[in-house]
Amino acid sequence: MNRTVKSTLVGCCLVCAGLLGGASAQGDGKKIIPGDLIPPYQLFTRSGEPIEHDAHQGEVRVLIYVIAKQRGSERAIADASKVVKDLKDQPIHLVFVTADTDQADYFAEFWKEKGIDEPLSFDPQRTLYADLGLIAFPSTLIIDPDGKLIHALSTHSPNYPYVLEGYIRHALGTLDDAGLSEYLKARQLPTSSPASQAARHRAVARLMREKGLDEAAEKELLSALELDPQSLDVRLDLAELYLHLDRIDEASAYIKQVQRVDAGHRHAMLLEGIVLFRQGNDEQAQAVLTQALKLNPDPARTHYYLGRVAEAQGNKDQALAHYRQALERLLDEPGR
Repeated sequence: MNRTVKSTLVGCCLVCAGLLGGASAQGDGKKIIPGDLIPPYQLFTRSGEPIEHDAHQGEVRVLIYVIAKQRGSERAIADASKVVKDLKDQPIHLVFVTADTDQADYFAEFWKEKGIDEPLSFDPQRTLYADLGLIAFPSTLIIDPDGKLIHALSTHSPNYPYVLEGYIRHALGTLDDAGLSEYLKARQLPTSSPASQAARHRAVARLMREKGLDEAAEKELLSALELDPQSLDVRLDLAELYLHLDRIDEASAYIKQVQRVDAGHRHAMLLEGIVLFRQGNDEQAQAVLTQALKLNPDPARTHYYLGRVAEAQGNKDQALAHYRQALERLLDEPGR
């Protein structure tokens, strides 16, 4: 049976619903990894002072990419500034980078409030962000004296200052590999529970999907599941990813795992309906999606797939009605 959308309205709905269903690629965005040389860059502070990649060769450089008015970025700025001040006798250069040129006043006030001495440079076109292949805010890069990335931290966690200090000492050579491992183990905070670590992996996975880095997102989610094997949310994240990648059997397996624990899970029911539709089981899909619509986990997406089912069954009027409902909810526009 032909599942191709046959009208302009339905085509528009397909595009809109595609935005609901998963991330699309936003460029290759090769992520720099430990051992890579940091690409050349020239940035400028608010006062026009240049910040160049080769200005502090021979020193350990800490480059932190932040965004405005984000709690994690604010904490990373404050924590990193304190760590570097505590290591003030060491050859370390700290610089903060942001693309938020329109938030210069906010940063100036924050710098004043927290007593930050290190410079803030601007990357208005996100050129450096793209060259580094960054995926999260804040992103912290520790660069060795030869200009190579030695460690990286994505986002901010309660352990951030201790991990950062350990990575800097490792880059300075005052901690060897074994010493770094012992240092980090000794300073592991109780708040870094497996569940909280898993949540950070989930957050990074979402950011990776937004950049179209699906393979990396899968690795993050599998790491999250290893840390928190009981998590239903991680399983559903994996199911969503596998649906996006057209790995239907794997998506279905994770959905069933969730439903064995919680038979009435609303999100799992919606995803089950989508799987059934993708497998060509239109009648079963319609029944499950109709039930999911009553539970209201994601009305726009549910209406969209009910429209797909109705279209596959040749019921164009019903399909259009569901597509209109999806668009009204997606665009937050009232019906007539």
